[in-house]
Amino acid sequence: MGENVALGIDVGTTRIKAEVVGLDASELHCESALTPWQQRADGTQADLDELADVAVAVATAAADWAQAGGHKVVSIGVTGMAETGALLDAHSRPLAPAFAWHHTLGDPVRVQEALGRQHFMLTTGRDCSISPSIIKLDMLRQRGHRFTRGQRWLNIPDYIAWRLCGVQAAEISTSSRTGLVDIAARTWWDEALEFLGVGRWLLPGELVPGGTLLGRTLPSLPASLQQASVATGGHDHPVGALAAGDSAPGFLGLSLGTAEAQVRIITPDLSPKDMVTVVQGGGTVDWHPLGDRWTVLGALPTGITLARLATLLGCETVAERMALSRAALDCPDPGPGLHLDNVTFDGFDLRGITDGASRPAVWRRAVEKLVEDSSALMARMEAVVGPYAHAAAFGGWLNDPLVRQVRSAQLGPDAVLASVLEPGAVGAALLAAWAAKEIVSPPGWSQS
Repeated sequence: MGENVALGIDVGTTRIKAEVVGLDASELHCESALTPWQQRADGTQADLDELADVAVAVATAAADWAQAGGHKVVSIGVTGMAETGALLDAHSRPLAPAFAWHHTLGDPVRVQEALGRQHFMLTTGRDCSISPSIIKLDMLRQRGHRFTRGQRWLNIPDYIAWRLCGVQAAEISTSSRTGLVDIAARTWWDEALEFLGVGRWLLPGELVPGGTLLGRTLPSLPASLQQASVATGGHDHPVGALAAGDSAPGFLGLSLGTAEAQVRIITPDLSPKDMVTVVQGGGTVDWHPLGDRWTVLGALPTGITLARLATLLGCETVAERMALSRAALDCPDPGPGLHLDNVTFDGFDLRGITDGASRPAVWRRAVEKLVEDSSALMARMEAVVGPYAHAAAFGGWLNDPLVRQVRSAQLGPDAVLASVLEPGAVGAALLAAWAAKEIVSPPGWSQS
């Protein structure tokens, strides 16, 4: 017998997922497709119309599955990557491609010098080296783009939500990562907007939390998506933590996707000195999607590095990589001479390869080195915000047996290694179901 269900869309770096989620948080069915990036001379980018078309297509496929089973999709939530956005003209047509969140061809030094590095950190809770959206917007201006009234900037999850329901909004957690928000004041940073030569007219109103009801799906969408309520989701890492763990201050969520994100939940009262210390230590301070607490987030290129290394080692499929990890579980420790170096989102160096090095040994040492980097970042954040009270790890890389073993040792026996397959999509679906009053609150959602 059919039932009401929610749909969560996660616009990820590698794939766009749409998952049918029961109102009891059960994962019923998932559809996905590769995120349609194009590798160009001016960086990794996507055509905005194509990106939206792929998102709607996977959402339709998931909703069609639900409809075929007699279920009704009553609500849709959208989460996904931050820093990437959509610049639209007065007729809502794209004016530029969607530059990948890790795009590094802008000029952070120019932005920092104009606004003051310390002032930028204290106001936005981040450093320009994290590639916030302001860098991409300034890059467009330096290439000759002229911002005029009527143009609009939307974060990618908000852009997809707008394509579904026709209502534009600025969700607080993704907006926090633009470099255009005064974190302490919880509003747009006019000084940054003035630097770009724009006003608040570039943005779709004041900041709203995840789980804000926007409206119903457009009549032009396929039948299986009709009459569903659409709600904001937020940044994929803290949204995923809602589904996989908790959201109370003192929580640590380890999101293991294309990027590794360490999500610490804190009360919104970090001192200016501590905020600078967090940023200088490689973290950021953002508003949480719930809108009443902060997220201290540290990002590392863990997943993207492992994916690159797997390809280098001849593992073209997930099955081949899983076999390599199983072999690495029993592989002798290759020793400190074999290691990764200069690991960034753009690439890495592999050193210490000798005649005796094997593929499993290289893989094992790489996984261990990346977890060492992860623990170092964790310690830097802990020195500022204190030890975590409880922890959960989640995300696609937990399916890898070697990664799962090493992460379990890293977090300790009391940590939860979540079995949620698509935490971002589940979290977005639950936020939307809550916004539509289909559930009282998402499981794992702590109000304290």
